[in-house]
Amino acid sequence: MLFAAHDIAGGYGAIHIVRNISFELDAGDTLALLGRNGMGKTTLLRTLVGLADRFAGGVAVDGKPLPPRNPRALARLGVTFVPDDRGVFARLTVAENIRLAQLAAYGETAPDVYALFPDLKRRMLQPAGTLSGGQQQQLAIARALATAPRLLIVDELSQGLQPSVVEDLARALIEVTGQSGLALILVDQNPKLAMRICDKVMVMQRGEVVASGSSAMLGSDPRFFDLLIVS
Repeated sequence: MLFAAHDIAGGYGAIHIVRNISFELDAGDTLALLGRNGMGKTTLLRTLVGLADRFAGGVAVDGKPLPPRNPRALARLGVTFVPDDRGVFARLTVAENIRLAQLAAYGETAPDVYALFPDLKRRMLQPAGTLSGGQQQQLAIARALATAPRLLIVDELSQGLQPSVVEDLARALIEVTGQSGLALILVDQNPKLAMRICDKVMVMQRGEVVASGSSAMLGSDPRFFDLLIVS
């Protein structure tokens, strides 16, 4: 088992936001985490990677339990997180951003990120802070992939991006996960997009998982999309 989360409860300080969440991922598994805004998706991701407080439960990579609030421990085991603010180094060029990621690579075999995102190759010498929002998101994903991760966690892949950029990002993730055995956890407000990229789905409401299963199974259930709009 590559990654396991059991009975996770998390939040910030005295505020408990997510609870009773468990799942497991093998190499190549892809999981979409869905739900309305404010349901705890981002907090769950941040709890898993050690950027929020874990009040209960455990996280393990390759069966090895990991302490809470220790994102570096996960990174050393090949887990890479792309936050919703993208986190690129604005003053560095595209090439410098990617080179820094390569220097911190977990594994030796990373995809050719310039082949995945040709627009970045054309902008290698451009400062990241001058890129459009879509280009910065491409760079954020490219940087993450350049670390040769075993598990990629992406928060809000398509938020605020034009459709052509979203398609480029979706194509890249589908290609990489299909060919390399990369595992993926994806949060996105577009359920159809997320389910096209990912084979598995979990739906959150009020900090808990209320439905889970395969994308094919849930996508064919007419009650499924109602779960995404219940207040």
